Amino acid sequence: MASANDSSKRRRLLGDASPDASCLLSDLPNGILTHVANYLDAPSRLFFAAALANQNTAASDERNSVIVDNEWTTLDFGDIEEDLAVKLINGDISAVLLCIDAVNRLKRLKLTNCINITGVGLEPLRGSTIIEQIDLSLVGDHQSPNISPKPPISCEFVLPILDSIIEREGCSLRHVQFPSVWSEGGKSIQFEQFRIRYNEMLDNRGVGCAKCNTNLPPGDLSWIGERIVQNFTCYECLKHFCITCTNDDGEDVLGHCHNCKKGYCTDCQKSKGCICCDFEYCVDCRDFTDCSGCDSVFCEECIASGNEHSKCYECEGRFCNDFCAKYEISTHCDSCKKSCCNNCQEDYHQEDWPSCKRCRDCFCDDCNEKKGILYAIQMCDSCYTSYCGDCREFVTFEGDDIMCEEDEENKNCAGCVQLAGLISDEKWRLRNGSSFELSK
Repeated sequence: MASANDSSKRRRLLGDASPDASCLLSDLPNGILTHVANYLDAPSRLFFAAALANQNTAASDERNSVIVDNEWTTLDFGDIEEDLAVKLINGDISAVLLCIDAVNRLKRLKLTNCINITGVGLEPLRGSTIIEQIDLSLVGDHQSPNISPKPPISCEFVLPILDSIIEREGCSLRHVQFPSVWSEGGKSIQFEQFRIRYNEMLDNRGVGCAKCNTNLPPGDLSWIGERIVQNFTCYECLKHFCITCTNDDGEDVLGHCHNCKKGYCTDCQKSKGCICCDFEYCVDCRDFTDCSGCDSVFCEECIASGNEHSKCYECEGRFCNDFCAKYEISTHCDSCKKSCCNNCQEDYHQEDWPSCKRCRDCFCDDCNEKKGILYAIQMCDSCYTSYCGDCREFVTFEGDDIMCEEDEENKNCAGCVQLAGLISDEKWRLRNGSSFELSK
């Protein structure tokens, strides 16, 4: 164990040291730094090397080759913790791109969660002939690109860099995913001019559909349309497809997700079309439910906000609004909104739920009982006709419209003796109950 004198001696030595004698982490031998980096995952090693380069730029190239491997063909900032990615600024992005020699190595760049950059930090990519895909949406896979508050990423800084890439002979760029914010509030003239140049660049390649070899884009269509989303290109494999080709199951080879705004071929990502909202979604963007009456599917959002009569409360089966909900749901309650399909109505309920002959409202047995005699749907013991409380009142005063089937000249259903007695008792009970409450 060290003595008190030893500790005091160390403090005196450190106190006498000049500021210039302090040792930076970057001053350590490359062997030690490499040993430390071996304990880090790939994204952490990358940021470790970038931080060291900021401390000592003189030795950064040699050190980077030791700490960072040469396999950085894809850089996705979604591979690091989101809490860190959202704090990155332009200088951080630039340092990382320089660290991996992105202009000569990087093929795919995804700026996932980099919501605080303007785009200046992409400068190290200027003039790249290697880059194939740039995702500027700032969100991860299967996430909506609509970000709030709006991110500061700017056409002013990004488009000149993209122009320097597409104007180079031997350009490899195949796909750009633009930020959603650029389509809000009207597209800028600067972006419209770039869109024309980008479309011309891809047109000049003479690209054909990977399945049928049809020239793309067909007719008057363009690679990037008014929605500023690239067409005819799979986000994952970067292959190009036309809009008419189908796979062996009859599905469109290339689909476009309404949520993440990305196109995928059926080999890379399965998608489904919702029968209710008529939108197509990646199966990883939306959960789907099969219709219990047919082969159609509908998305979770339509389930949450859609037809109130589309679910059977007994078997919990769901029925699409297009056809099945109209013909497979035998009855529904207009009070609690629960429904019952034909099969369950037959299996679990001996009689149909009571329904008003005039307004056609239907109440389940529980709701009808809770409404009490005065407001429940009641059947006349004389003519066997059912009316709700509101319609019984209407019949009382408008007897010429709906007359009691027993005696059209003398009485209506509200006047049938047995039912009228029950209603009178109910009114008396309610009136006395109100008087009792007031007297308290």
